[in-house]
Amino acid sequence: MPQKLKIAVKPTFIAPVVMRVPGDGQVEEVRFDAVFKRLSKTDNETLQARLDARSLTDRELLDMVLADWKGLEGEDNAPFICTPDNRAAAAEDWPTFEAAIAYSYFEHAYPAAAKN
Repeated sequence: MPQKLKIAVKPTFIAPVVMRVPGDGQVEEVRFDAVFKRLSKTDNETLQARLDARSLTDRELLDMVLADWKGLEGEDNAPFICTPDNRAAAAEDWPTFEAAIAYSYFEHAYPAAAKN
């Protein structure tokens, strides 16, 4: 059996997210951090095939890559924990929520592609 390469990198990475929402006469920016999983080559190829086929929603992408988020609070001022139910509730209340996280993933996991 071949040996596995050890690189001192965590299996996740943190990237900033900026969600823009309409405010009173201006756009408000909500900033927080997303914790993304590093994909294996096989998972990355699956992701790329789905992207090429245009058969992947933001929600499905986040199911694959989102591990956690940091810096969000609930209405009760308690930390807004990253759970499927909370993510669905945030997406219902704030339609750009998942799109902002997906954009951050592509911007930081594939920086050259995001600039093109």
